[in-house]
Formats: sequence, structure tokens, C-alpha cells
Amino acid sequence: MADEDYRALLLRVAHVRSSADLEEPGFEAVMAEFERLGFRNVSSRMQIARREGMATPAQIGKVLALWKSYSGQDDDLQMGRWLEKHFHVSHPRFLDARRAGKTIAVLEKMAEWARAKRGDKKQPGLKAAT
Repeated sequence: MADEDYRALLLRVAHVRSSADLEEPGFEAVMAEFERLGFRNVSSRMQIARREGMATPAQIGKVLALWKSYSGQDDDLQMGRWLEKHFHVSHPRFLDARRAGKTIAVLEKMAEWARAKRGDKKQPGLKAAT
């Protein structure tokens, strides 16, 4: 898309001249317009193929969900630091299947402890992944 077309779209859809001026409603409107025009957002769909001996996509998803349950936020940087310190990898996709299982077991205990500390009931929707 040419720059002048992009700027015209911003002005027409969100009434701003620069994406730096976008607020949430304007951003959503611009993204909807891009989708209507045929653009597809592929970055939000993390494609993780099954790799022999490595963590499965289900295990990776479980680690991410448990980290969020434990920390209360999607914080890849902090999760990466924790993984690096304890499992010597920077992201769950780099875990082998054995260490992924250990990571899940540890995070389940950490998430359970965090929920108890906050007074939350057991969080629904977190099922074991192997």
C-alpha cells in the first residue's frame, strides 16, 4: 500500500493523520478496514509445528497460559527471564518435551500458589497437556 493511500485510509477511517495518533477505537476501525480490503493479520496466529523431541504446541500453549495465570499478565519478557534462569531457554518453544513437562508441573504449582494468595478459586480452562 502506498504511503499516501495509507494516510488517506487513516484520515477516512480514524480521523487521524498518523498511526501515532490512533487510540483503541480508531485502531480497531483501521484494522477492520484493512481486513475488509483483503489484508490478513498473520502475526497473531503463532504457527508452531510439531517437532520431534520438542515441546508440543499444546505444551507451549499450556506454559503460556500457566505463566499468565501465575503472573496475572502476558509478559513474555519476564517469562523468558524465568525460563532462562530455571530451564536455560528463552521461550517455551525451545523446550524439549521432557523439560516442557517439568516446566508445566512447576508452573501449575506456582499458579496454584498465586491463586491461593489472591484468594481466587481454581482457574477454569487449564487442562493438562502432554
